[in-house]
Amino acid sequence: MTSPCDGLRVVDFSMGMPGGMATMILSDFGAEVIKVEPPMGDPFRAWPAALLWNRGKKSVTLDLKTPEGRDQAQLLSERADVVVESFRPGKAAALGIGWEELSQRNPGLVYCSITGFGQTGPYKNYKGYEGVVAARTGRMLVFEGQKPRPGPVYAAVQTASHSTSQAAVQNILAALLVRAKTGRGQWVQTSLVQGMMSYDIRDLVIRQLSRRDPVTFPLDLLGSRGRLPTLTYLPAQTKDGRWIQMANGMERLFHAWVQALDLWNLYDDPRFMEAPQLTEENREQMRDILLARMREKTLDEWMDIFIKNGNVSAEPVVSTQDGMEHPQVLHNRHVEEVDDPTVGRMRQLGVLADLQETPGRIQGPAPTVGQHTQQVLADLHHRAPVGPSAPAGNGRLPRHPLEGITVLEFASIIAGPYSASLMADMGARVIKVEPPEGDHIRAMMGMRGTGAVKLTQGKESICIDLKLPEGQSIVHKLIAKSDVLLHNYRPGVPERLGMDYETAKGINPTIVYVYFGGYGSTGPHSLRPAFHPVPGAAIGGALLQAGAGMPPPPEQELSWEELKEVSRQLFRANETNPDPNSGVVIASTMMLGLYARQTAGKGQWGQVNMLGSNAYANADDFFWYQDKPPRPEPDTDGYGLCATYRLYPAKEGWVFLACLFEEEWQSFCAAVERLDLLQDPRFATAEARAANDAVLSQVLSEVFKGCTADQWEALLTAADVACVRADGNTLGEFYEESQHCQQNGFVRETDHLRFGTYWRHSGLAHFSLTPGRYGPGVIAGQHTRQLLRELGYTQEEIDDLKQRGVVNWEEP
Repeated sequence: MTSPCDGLRVVDFSMGMPGGMATMILSDFGAEVIKVEPPMGDPFRAWPAALLWNRGKKSVTLDLKTPEGRDQAQLLSERADVVVESFRPGKAAALGIGWEELSQRNPGLVYCSITGFGQTGPYKNYKGYEGVVAARTGRMLVFEGQKPRPGPVYAAVQTASHSTSQAAVQNILAALLVRAKTGRGQWVQTSLVQGMMSYDIRDLVIRQLSRRDPVTFPLDLLGSRGRLPTLTYLPAQTKDGRWIQMANGMERLFHAWVQALDLWNLYDDPRFMEAPQLTEENREQMRDILLARMREKTLDEWMDIFIKNGNVSAEPVVSTQDGMEHPQVLHNRHVEEVDDPTVGRMRQLGVLADLQETPGRIQGPAPTVGQHTQQVLADLHHRAPVGPSAPAGNGRLPRHPLEGITVLEFASIIAGPYSASLMADMGARVIKVEPPEGDHIRAMMGMRGTGAVKLTQGKESICIDLKLPEGQSIVHKLIAKSDVLLHNYRPGVPERLGMDYETAKGINPTIVYVYFGGYGSTGPHSLRPAFHPVPGAAIGGALLQAGAGMPPPPEQELSWEELKEVSRQLFRANETNPDPNSGVVIASTMMLGLYARQTAGKGQWGQVNMLGSNAYANADDFFWYQDKPPRPEPDTDGYGLCATYRLYPAKEGWVFLACLFEEEWQSFCAAVERLDLLQDPRFATAEARAANDAVLSQVLSEVFKGCTADQWEALLTAADVACVRADGNTLGEFYEESQHCQQNGFVRETDHLRFGTYWRHSGLAHFSLTPGRYGPGVIAGQHTRQLLRELGYTQEEIDDLKQRGVVNWEEP
């Protein structure tokens, strides 16, 4: 079988995880990826996960600071379809491999830049490390209150790197689709700051609305920072001292859990009749009952009951290494074996998505440094430059990358809808099919549907009752006009609703049909429900965020108050990131399907799921080999990973310091006028600093007390040391108010039918020739009448369908 990217040549100048993961995915789906490294190798090879993200590639060593190395890099790029680089702005151009230089040599080149903070603005030269971006954007304030101390808390899962790597994949493929039509390449620009947009679901919108009406739109959406978990998302200890994360975000699932606990009699008590919507006093009384009941059986006993019930969403809280052994993970082939020449047998993260007609496959282990230099350079003289591509269409440049593509979305809550919004940002027409009452997310997050604003941006909404034959007839007409169909119904439901793959393919043979579920379409857990805490618990992200010593070992006896505090901390650690983690992977899957249709000429069925998507978000640890180093975890108090990569309180405010390499440590010591630390044998080498980490943390804590957070940021970034303020803004404030985001175009103004004019995030990438399209969020059924008229229904027929409940729309 062919793969979507067969025949593509990618030259990868990037270093680190975001670019490495993006080009790994392109390799897995057929591209030839040539990794260009400095003579001593990519310094990020020191990270164990580099064996994963470098797999399937060829390694070439070039010294780009020499004329010979520059010439060879340019010759490689002339013979490439795609170039990926992660230098800070201006550095690639200085080395002779910038967009302007290479596009003149190769007009059909798709050139992708991945920076930390963007191409312009006051932060453009800040080092783009995950922790630095998380601190400066306000991501670490999301976890404020997770630990019983003031201030921001280290954000452990590398969400920005994950989202940015997926953004690179999606937008490279979109640019290649444009090239297929026009013969022209273009410059695709993404950054970790743009990747971090995925994790601001509502803060940017709410902050604007709150200034207009603080009573209706309060800023503290979920109460105090020390809040206890909702009853639906309750982490609970079992009889054997282990922990289960409950994730029953819909009332029917919560009721199924109560029934599985054999506590149905609680609904006879007037205090609990309306559960899970209860007064604070009654909620806390019910919490105690639920927690006590969960301690009556072991974890295995409860999980056996929940799985047999079929309608209880729950997973044990485990590490990523344990998550690799989940029966559904193994069934889905999210773990594959690779024979690595340096570490031997290696169990690795599987391919991103399951595409039935054009599957991906791991092309081999990671190369050694320079393994293919001689072979690739010799081949330069036998391979002609790519040159302009012959356009497949009329050669007209589209207004947006995905102009002319229609996505039909049958998805609810966050992950699926967010993925379709990303397609809309790239210019696709996205038609969201909702039930008559609207997507559940509109009511779940309250405040007049503000939770759905970001998740419906750029779409058209139609409300249809799919259980009725006439509703299915409308859907069939929409399928005939669509290029992609996306749904997240549990297996068996699409058949009952008349929109399964066989039906869709019969109507539209070239449709790209993508299923997204919690667990997958087949396998031991495929019929189980799942909300975001499920992959957070099952794949290890929540346990990592919880930090060292949390939860306590099973044998440790906990008082009732201690147990509730552990439950609270685990709940705060398992925040919503598994949903956007999944959303960006779904979007990449749709783009792989569309690009495969372009190259292979046929549609197909494909699938991804929350477990696999979050394995990618935890790719820094989703692999195993003999004597693999343990995953670094945050300290007990949530400051960070080590003395040189952590949060510190300053004279005023908080800073995050990131010194990953020896030269950065030396620059730091010079900038803070503590050259004595370089001579101190406890701190003179990386090994010595690791052995004396606690002492060094104390020393640096005293250092940072000397200036304010803003002063440290100004002083140290001027010395090219990564140190930024970590408590200056929330995510929403950063995107709305910072001059940096305005200069980079990271926010755009638009108009919502109900909420009026507001600022929204722009796309996860920008294009030099075909800009994105950034429309507003929509209310349920906002386009029902318009779409029905487009399908040929008269006004009388539309009114009749509305009266009989076949279709619906919401009033502003």
